[in-house]
Parts: sequence; C-alpha cells; structure tokens
Amino acid sequence: MTGACGLPARAVEVRIVAELPRLDSGKPDYRAVRELRHLCDPAPHGTGPAGGTDPEDLCALYALVLDRRRTEVTRDSTFVGLGGDSLSYVEMSLQLEERLGHLPADWHTMPIGELKPPERQQARSHRRTLETSVALRAMAIFCIVGSHIHVFGIKGGAHLLLALAGYNFARFHLTTAARRERVRRIWTSIGRVALPSMAWIGLVLLLNDDYTLANLALLDSVLGPEDSKTGMHFWFIEALVYILVAAVGLLGLPLMDRVERRFPYGLPLTIAGLGLLTRYDLLGLPARAEIPDAITVFWLFALGWAAAKAATTRRRLVVTAAALATVPGFFPGDPGREAIIVAAFALLVWVPTLPGHERVNRVAGLLATSSLYIYLTHWQIFPLVDGFSRHLAFAASLVFGIAYATGVTRLMRGFPLKAVPSLRRSPSVRRTTDRSRA
Repeated sequence: MTGACGLPARAVEVRIVAELPRLDSGKPDYRAVRELRHLCDPAPHGTGPAGGTDPEDLCALYALVLDRRRTEVTRDSTFVGLGGDSLSYVEMSLQLEERLGHLPADWHTMPIGELKPPERQQARSHRRTLETSVALRAMAIFCIVGSHIHVFGIKGGAHLLLALAGYNFARFHLTTAARRERVRRIWTSIGRVALPSMAWIGLVLLLNDDYTLANLALLDSVLGPEDSKTGMHFWFIEALVYILVAAVGLLGLPLMDRVERRFPYGLPLTIAGLGLLTRYDLLGLPARAEIPDAITVFWLFALGWAAAKAATTRRRLVVTAAALATVPGFFPGDPGREAIIVAAFALLVWVPTLPGHERVNRVAGLLATSSLYIYLTHWQIFPLVDGFSRHLAFAASLVFGIAYATGVTRLMRGFPLKAVPSLRRSPSVRRTTDRSRA
C-alpha cells in the first residue's frame, strides 16, 4: 500500500479492531477512529516513556528509523548491516541513548540483541551523553553559518566537516559487507549529497543569475568562471562529491578492496601521505584558486578515515600528530582557524562522547543531520533577512536548512535511490539472455 502511494513504510500505521465506531447515522465516527490509535498501542516492554528496551522493541525501532520491513530486522542485525548512514546514525543514536541510558562506542556494529541497559538503573533524568562526532558536526555548521553572516568570526567548520566525512565514511561504508554492497552504499551516499544540491541550485538558477550551469552540474571548480564571487559558494559540496567518487572508484577495484580489508588503518594513512603532495604543492600544480579544492584538501578526509580505524593508543597518537603537523600553515595568517581544526580533530580521536542534556542533544542532532542542507541553502536565505537583523538571519538560515533537510529526507524515504547496476550479470540473467538468443 505504501509503495502504491509513494510513501515510506513508516508513514502508515495499522491497527486491527473488531469494528469501526459509528455515529447514530451509521457513518464512521472519524474522531473515535483517531482515538483508536492510542487505545490500541501495545504497552512498552521497557520502563519509562522513552519506549521498550528489549530486543523486539529495539528491532521495531531499527525498522522504523531505517525504513526496513519489520521482518528484515532480527536480533542479529546491526545498524551498518541494515544500511545505516551518517544521517540516520544521529537519529538512531539519540533514540537508543534515550531508551537505554548508555551506548557503547561501537554500538553501530553490535547486534541488536547485545544492546542492553546498564545493570544498575539510575533514576531517570534529563542528563545524557552526546557522541563527539555528532557534537562536532553541529558545532561546525553553526560556526560556518555564523561566520558567513558575520555574527562571529569562528572559522574552520567546513574543513572540519571534511575530516568528519572521512570518519563517518570509514565507520558506515567500510564494513564487512561484500565489495559490491559497499560500492552500492557509497553511490547511494553520493546521490544523497549531489541530487538535493543540484535540485536546490537549479531552483536558484530560475530566480537569479548568481550561479551558472557549471554550479548546477557541481563543476564550478573545474569549468566555472574564475571571476565569479558567488560560484565558489558550493566548493565544499563539490569537494565532498569528488572525493567520494574517487573513493568509490578506488575501492571498487577488487585489488584495492582486498588491500583495504587487509590494512584498514594503513591504507587511509598512506592516502593522507599522498595528499600531502598537493597540500604542500610538491607537484608544481597551478595556484589553489585555479584547481578543484578536492585536490588540496582530500588529505583531511583521509585523516578522518584513518582516525576511525585507529583502534590502539599508538595509532591514535600517530593520527593526532599528523593533524598537528600538517594543518598549521594551510591558512597563512589565520592560526586561530588552524587551532580550531586541530583541537576539534583531537577531540574526535580521543573523546568518544561528551556530557549532554536531553534537549541540547535534540538540537545538536537536528543541526548535525541537517548540516549539509543548512550549508547548501544559507547562501540564499540570510540575505533576505540580513538587512533587518544579523542574528535573525542566522536563526532563519538554520531553521530553513533544517526544514529543507526534513523535506528531502521524507522524499528520499518515499523514493529510495536505486543502486548502480552491476556490470556483471547474475547467472539467472545470463541464462535468460542466452535462451532468448537461442
């Protein structure tokens, strides 16, 4: 039914009743029917208003957030195994932390049946923990928009987001799944970045002439005019898409897939080392303003990737030292920006969670999940309000970006992206083709 209506499965709830309530005229009593939703809700197995905590309740939660059929989720399922990504990760972590009261650092790779509340249950309070990567994503987009509107001058958020993108890329895509499944999921993530961005830029193109067709194709850094003051607004999105395309091209090779599985920490560290050739302009490339930013910043993405795979203290020390040695000097005359990037990166590597509060975590979760769309849309939103108040323009940019993210998420859940078709046909397809030829 949901497929026929173009709706995600979570948009429809089913309740079984003996008969519908009716008015004296015999027509359905719609108000009473709406009340049946609450009367027929099963009682939670767990304690507290946050919902159940036994495996069956958690399986239902996973199916709801990840838009899976309930039969597809079992106690042995994991978040990454069900196709969870960095967007759904924030929502799921907040939901689980509220139900269980505590989450292990590697919960996204743990079977659902192993997720349990602490043995010592404390009195329910509003105190929570917030994962550091989520807090940093929220902080980064907050600083990006605030600095662009000149509410304050805290810079470095976009480059921190690149490191976080590499960190999440390693956690959610480089799993034990087969190579083709990995490639499919990475292409899906690229689509979730590129398609909403192109849709928004296309809409803006109809309204003004700030951008060009090169922006629409996410090729401004390659084909766009160099004298454009607005064309570089989406450099971060272009860089992220280019880096992800390069990553899927690399890991799609059977040899590199085997190398990554054999050296999950060594490979990204090697890639980061190769990135220093362009970081320090050791190849004689044109000036940074004349080449795509992805060429000079992908070492940050690789460092974030390596940070996610640094499982020992020694490896974390190496990754931290690499950031401390290579970030300074990238922004000449702006040591404050470099210090923010290094400090935030070190926090990501060494501190898995931060103290939080229930309401603060929800706000941080909204900002983190909407960070891409806030960045995408704030260029057009804040000029509309900036003349009245910078602070109002700041708030409007965040709120509109969150609203756009909500709309895009609902649309993509209703019309999920299709995987890139495999070049190798399955045996059944080959048999059918051979039979038709005969």
